[in-house]
Amino acid sequence: MLILTDDDTLFNHALGTHDLDLVLLVAQHTQKDPKEYMLFLNQLQSYDEIYRKFKIDEHLGREKSALKYLMCCEGRFEEVQSFVEKHNLYASALQHYPFGTDQYKTIGRGLACILKERGNMEEAGVLFGQCAELRECLECLRFTKQSRLALSVGAQLELPPDEISRLAEQLAENLKCDGAHREAARLYDRYCDNADEAVEVLCEGGLYSDALEVSQARKRVDLISNIMNSLKVESEQTHNLLVEKRELAEKLAARIVVVREKRNQVGTGFEDMEHSDLYSDTTSITATSHTSSSSRRSARSAKGRKKAEMKKYSLKEGSRYEYFAIQEAFKGIMTFLAHREVMIRDMVNMLLLQGLLDPAGKVVAAQQQIIEVVNKSVNTIWPPPKSDVVEEEGEVEPVSYPPEKTKLTSLLLKTSSVVVKTYICST
Repeated sequence: MLILTDDDTLFNHALGTHDLDLVLLVAQHTQKDPKEYMLFLNQLQSYDEIYRKFKIDEHLGREKSALKYLMCCEGRFEEVQSFVEKHNLYASALQHYPFGTDQYKTIGRGLACILKERGNMEEAGVLFGQCAELRECLECLRFTKQSRLALSVGAQLELPPDEISRLAEQLAENLKCDGAHREAARLYDRYCDNADEAVEVLCEGGLYSDALEVSQARKRVDLISNIMNSLKVESEQTHNLLVEKRELAEKLAARIVVVREKRNQVGTGFEDMEHSDLYSDTTSITATSHTSSSSRRSARSAKGRKKAEMKKYSLKEGSRYEYFAIQEAFKGIMTFLAHREVMIRDMVNMLLLQGLLDPAGKVVAAQQQIIEVVNKSVNTIWPPPKSDVVEEEGEVEPVSYPPEKTKLTSLLLKTSSVVVKTYICST
């Protein structure tokens, strides 16, 4: 063994067995000076068995194993704290001590303070709560989206109504910024007694049915009028947006046919198309090389990679990845329509409920028109695969795949179909 390894490695392996007799035997057969190890071994011999194992594992750098032995030693909890802080072993220590014990709370508070300093407010708040530090728990949770948990802690602290109201207002602001308009409005209405703000938040999130419910429950006729005004503005904006998306979809479907034809004419791979005058329709095809040592160096840099990634989504005519960019842009239109389906349905129902037939019909008509265009163009954007992937000198062109749901359905409102159809026919 002495031939295969050095003295220190062999000594440490023997020490790892926690058998001091074996360690001494191994040490005597090495070239180590007894003055180097006898004092250390005598010191270890003076400890009780469990603490000795801790000291050995600490010496060998086995911190987690050492901590397990140290936590089994009675009367050494302060040393446990120091060891945990030094080696950041809070999780291991918390697994050892039973929940609710003084040791668990002490270790938990230390970890919670670290999480708070790092900005992990939700985790810190929960951990403070486990350690029965409700004030600290609430101070962390007020900066999160955990509104129900924070208000529950506030109730446990028996905060006065004005403090609960201020807490709910701060939580509502957090939720509103994160797009959780329904929950934010609930806090404004229930805890802040602020129906005006609740309705405004709901309208901002397109939740007009919820806004109407709040205003009617509060018997605020003036708020209903505000909702209707906001709804009409929103319906006009939605109509314009749908028309804009439809025009873009038509443009993309027409453009990709041209791009595909030029790809087939070039026939040399997507890389040469950037320099092909077929894209400018002015001169004949010319093939040029655009690889150089400087461009390769810039591509390696983070800035170069980011710029190359952005080019993939550029719809500029004649750009290298225009084909891919068109497909991705069209996929974005389909995703937009899928995400807006419920909101548009809610909006149209509200408009019809209030007798606003004209804006309701415009929105439905615009939605039906864009869905017809999209469904008709899907096979044009993503034809059966033939040669969409072109390899050139080891490089592969990025490929866009259609969404899983390629067939979209237009808005069908059973209660208002006759009214809407009548409107569409009349326009």
